[in-house]
Amino acid sequence: QRTVQIVLLMSVGVFLFNHGLNNWLPELLKGHGMTLIEAGYWAAIPTVIGILGSLTIPRLATPGRRFKILLALCICAFGSSVLLQFEQQGILTVGLIIQGIARSSLMTVLVLTLVELPGIGERYAGLASGLFFTAAEFGGVMGPTMLGITYDYSGDFTLGLGLLSATAALLTCATLVLMRRVKQTEATSGSPG
Repeated sequence: QRTVQIVLLMSVGVFLFNHGLNNWLPELLKGHGMTLIEAGYWAAIPTVIGILGSLTIPRLATPGRRFKILLALCICAFGSSVLLQFEQQGILTVGLIIQGIARSSLMTVLVLTLVELPGIGERYAGLASGLFFTAAEFGGVMGPTMLGITYDYSGDFTLGLGLLSATAALLTCATLVLMRRVKQTEATSGSPG
């Protein structure tokens, strides 16, 4: 199914974004002139926000709202990767907060979306989830590697954050395509035969 393929590709992007940014965040903050201790405290902001987000956002992502929430989370991921390029503390704080929102629930909401796709359901939920995490781990390796290579190449995180922004933009577009395809599938299967 094309919709399953879209979600599996999105899983790679989600893990690329999450693992890349999570693993390099303290170093990124040090690049903005923070000490190692300051960077550690600032890097905790997305974790604290993520705890709150993971307790609330998936509960709000009911089937009727799931795609809108998924879209909002992808936009948060995009916004955070853009805002984390700035050194001003106010802008950086907003970037860290929305990064915490995105990273806390993006994967969970995407898995919920996968298992509720037409044709998946309870019968294939385990298989679909296994495929999801198998595909996603490619992104989990590529994200930190990509940020490390771009940092070595350029000496800062601007290029890496730009690639994360592009990834988040692709996730946003993929969500819109997925929404359209699911609506078409539901309309086709709901029509008399």
